[in-house]
This record gives sequence, structure tokens and C-alpha cells, in this order.
Amino acid sequence: MWTSTKSILLSISLLLAVGSAAASPREDFFPDGEGERREYAVALGFGEARLSGVCVVKCMEGAVVGSLLNEFGIRAFDFRYDPKRGRVRLSNLTAFLDRWYIRRTLRRDLALLLQCGAVSGERVVCGCSIRLCEDGSLELNHMRRALSYRFTPLDPNRDER
Repeated sequence: MWTSTKSILLSISLLLAVGSAAASPREDFFPDGEGERREYAVALGFGEARLSGVCVVKCMEGAVVGSLLNEFGIRAFDFRYDPKRGRVRLSNLTAFLDRWYIRRTLRRDLALLLQCGAVSGERVVCGCSIRLCEDGSLELNHMRRALSYRFTPLDPNRDER
């Protein structure tokens, strides 16, 4: 009896947390208009390992499509987010990221980032802490797996050298 009460209370609190995350106002951090393109400096932390580079994201045919490249221009992975289903599809992963458990975690975390967007302050949703930093970057910390994602918008008017 006690365990069923605990599980019911846990499920109710999760539903309230997800409902409040969906209902909160958000800024458009990622592109949502057809043909809109944005670039981000990205830092992914996997415990002791780090992956940093550039993420190019574009809204095409109602979906958000993106590619993450490291500093040398080598593609780490591509993704496609369907906002109607709330799912992310990964493709072209590099060999060290192409494991089922890494794919699952990346899919879920990217879907959470793309769904929630940027909301001022810090929120905890589904075991992940999402916050909009003062410098304008969006940060997600996956508390259970000790992962961190940081997306910093790049200035579109910067001069290329």
C-alpha cells in the first residue's frame, strides 16, 4: 500500500513538472521560422571527456535540422527534431558516439532542449537542469549521467578571417 501511494505521488509530481515546463513562456532560442538558420558554439561534457565545436541549426519543412561539427570541421552527428512528435532522430554519428546508450541519451537531452527553449532562471525537468546563462547561452546538466551541454549563440555579423 505504501509503495503504491509513493508511486502515485511520484507520477503526479512528474506530470506537474512536465506540465509547468510546457506552459512556461519561452524565448525562441532555436530557430522556429521556415528557412531560419542559427549557429551556436557548443560544448558537450561527458565526465572527463569534452567535445566542443559549432552547431548549425536550420528550420526546414516544419522540422529543426542541425549538424554538430568539432573544431576541425569533422561532423560529430546530425539531428532532426520533429516538434509535433517531440522526438529527435540522430544520424551520421562518429564511431565513439555510436553506442545505443549514448544515442538514447543524446536524443532525449536534445529533445528536451529543443522543446523547452530558453526560459530565464533555472528549471529541473526530467532529471535535467536547464538554465539560461547571463551571457545568453543555454545550458543543460544531466544530473544522473553527469553530462553537460552548453549552446552559445554565435554573432551572425562577426567577420570571418
